[in-house]
Amino acid sequence: MGDILVAGLALLHHEILLFAAVGLAIGGVDDFLIDLLFLARKAWRDLFIYGRHDRMTTATLPPSPNPGRIAIFVPAWREADVIGPMLRHALGRWGDADYRIFVGAYPNDPATIDAIAAVAQGDPRILLGITPHPGPTTKADCLNLLWQAMLDEETREGFRYKAIVLHDADNLVSVAYISLMLLRIRKTLCPTIPSLLTYMPATHLLGNAKIA
Repeated sequence: MGDILVAGLALLHHEILLFAAVGLAIGGVDDFLIDLLFLARKAWRDLFIYGRHDRMTTATLPPSPNPGRIAIFVPAWREADVIGPMLRHALGRWGDADYRIFVGAYPNDPATIDAIAAVAQGDPRILLGITPHPGPTTKADCLNLLWQAMLDEETREGFRYKAIVLHDADNLVSVAYISLMLLRIRKTLCPTIPSLLTYMPATHLLGNAKIA
């Protein structure tokens, strides 16, 4: 009886391992195909694109043939430590580009509100919106507030924003962020700017910064 039980458990163990191996193999096929597509596209671009044209950089980025104002949505809940430096960094990097930053906060988060207001005071490029109810809620709830604020401004000023950018309160930005976004909108409705993990020697931590 004991030998039969041991044999049965061994068979069950074998079947479970086989099932797991097949599942992992199936799950890895799509990742492998994406890797193959990436390598094939990279090889094609290296041979037929970059062999004839120089790689575009932030220094050689051409202006968009269809410029327009960009609305940047930044939902913020308990971001008092990072929202101020992020906004100052964005204003400094983007300069006179045509954009407006809509920042959403909550009435029960006065520290974040104060940090935003300190930067937004006297600067029309930043609009602070405060939800009618306390947080935290969902990011979508805060974004809906900013969406309505943008629509109200469009109606009041009689123009349309070219695009909306969703941005995190703790991410820094590249100087070419706006220009690159305007160029990419010509080819896709939802362009994505990748994030770069940056090493900060003073803290031995990784920081997250938008790159272009």
